[in-house]
Amino acid sequence: MPTYSHSRLSAYENCPLQFRLNYIDKIKRETEGIEAFLGNRMHETLRKCYDDIRRTKLNTIEELLACYESLWQKNWHDDIVINRKELTAEHYRNLGRKMLETYYQRYAPFGADITIGTELMLNFALDDRNKYRFTGLVDRLARDPNGVFWIHDYKSSAHLPSQEDADRERQLALYQIGVRKRWPDIKDIRLIWHYLAFDCELISTRTDESLMELVANTAQLIDRIEADIEYAPKESVLCDWCEYPDLCPLRKHFYIVENLPPNQYLTEPGVALVNKYAELKQKAGEIDRDMEQVREALIDYARRENVTVIKGSDRKARIRSDMRLKFPGKNDPERDVLDNIIVQAGKWAEVSQLDTVALTRIIEHESWDKALIDRMMKHGKLEQTTMISLSKLREGEE
Repeated sequence: MPTYSHSRLSAYENCPLQFRLNYIDKIKRETEGIEAFLGNRMHETLRKCYDDIRRTKLNTIEELLACYESLWQKNWHDDIVINRKELTAEHYRNLGRKMLETYYQRYAPFGADITIGTELMLNFALDDRNKYRFTGLVDRLARDPNGVFWIHDYKSSAHLPSQEDADRERQLALYQIGVRKRWPDIKDIRLIWHYLAFDCELISTRTDESLMELVANTAQLIDRIEADIEYAPKESVLCDWCEYPDLCPLRKHFYIVENLPPNQYLTEPGVALVNKYAELKQKAGEIDRDMEQVREALIDYARRENVTVIKGSDRKARIRSDMRLKFPGKNDPERDVLDNIIVQAGKWAEVSQLDTVALTRIIEHESWDKALIDRMMKHGKLEQTTMISLSKLREGEE
């Protein structure tokens, strides 16, 4: 079983297909998002800051900014992607400078704690059987004067999560487990995220019970990944940042047509077919509405004229009304009362039948015991169904 990381687990949760292409098929792409590029430069600069402090050298803000600029220029390449077209590389570079300046103003001269390590590699097992291996890279591990150890993480994200989000966050909590396994004598550990764009700290403390629950949940996720044979794509806002649009059935056609000139775009077979289907779908909806109006008018005419057959040019319409017995539906509040009456009368087996839709949902979600599901699957079979649905293009997809 391979060694997992937070990023590897998150990749599967975000999109199983992207996970497979990256970690199983090992298809590597040269592209890099500008946000990731900025984050890497911030981490490198702050690592230098604290590594130099350990050597008793306090950098000035000018020195750190010069380091940042040098790293930016040294690592810049033409395959960096900026998805937000209204922004430029210069915007992101200036954002990095601003984040460094506010961080420096907040923490200099950086004497509040002692740095144990920066970019500290952890490699450990989540369980005693060494089945679930995990690896991680701690941005900075430090000890304060009270003997409390702090696991620091730097975030250059434009999103500031809530305290509840921080208390549920998996990455640093797993790092806490790794730190304890390396240094068993360490008892008091705090987790801290530095949201650089907001000059904000989020701090979380985890109990032994919450860490045990995390280990169990993580092991279940790893088991699910190992058992997956489909790795189906999962659509989300993150698709715009994916490096595999040409290999994804959800995005491949976008990739094919995105750079076509207008005259070729409109005649491209896929585009033309979707446009025609949408046009017919709209007409069908209009026809359905017209038919319903005419149907209601026919029924009204028949009642008004006291006729049951109405003659047309080459067709006739027969109008028939029947009284049918109707009982409360599945979601009707009265349904439970009716069900109980039948059950108490001992007649349930005569009127009940298997809800195969509910059964399929239970099996897909593995809601029942696996042994029971395996027995039922001997009587089930997989059938391919194909359907087409239309939806509006999201902003940025036009």
